[in-house]
Amino acid sequence: MDAAAFLLKVRKDLSEENKKIVDHPFIKDAETRSLTEEKIKLFVLHQNYIVAHDLRSLALMLTRSVNQDEAEFFQLLIQGDAEALRRLHSFAEELSLKMEDLGSQPIIPEAVSYTHYLAWLAIYANAGEQAAALTVNLPVWGEACRRLGAALKAQYGYRKLGFFELFSEPFDAIEAAAHKVMGRYIEVSYVNMVKCAKMIQRYELMFWDGIYRCI
Repeated sequence: MDAAAFLLKVRKDLSEENKKIVDHPFIKDAETRSLTEEKIKLFVLHQNYIVAHDLRSLALMLTRSVNQDEAEFFQLLIQGDAEALRRLHSFAEELSLKMEDLGSQPIIPEAVSYTHYLAWLAIYANAGEQAAALTVNLPVWGEACRRLGAALKAQYGYRKLGFFELFSEPFDAIEAAAHKVMGRYIEVSYVNMVKCAKMIQRYELMFWDGIYRCI
């Protein structure tokens, strides 16, 4: 099995789980303007925590790379997350959230379990397992961001939505880079690659559930 076939199978297996993410009540509430500003701020606060820690995990994955294509793949992701964090802070300013607010507010453990799992992957998983999880997750996260960003613009009139726009862009270059990495590991790490991909989607759903149930 090649990387493309692997991703097709895993995404098919996860179709119901992924639908729960992109059709989450948090997003649907935003689309009907029934999502409170407090919950929008919770999204920003927790994404600030997640993206900042994801950057550290991705940097560790980069340092553990043993092949050039692995290093290039993780470098792409680091560049994207660094830009995402900058754009998130711009949206925070529009919400009148100060930088000290972003770092000092209580964190919902359920809502940040994704980034803690990514840290686990950075330490214990090989590059193929890491790439499988990240590549399965990105388009689903991207579609959720696309819908949420569109709702925040249409229903609330927010303007500094570059964070959502960035993740709404096609992931073709990242996926092509991931194929090279994954192809090297599928034969020996297939079972673990599937497990990592399915696990990270459960953690992704926990993020949305965590910030939605609070308040």
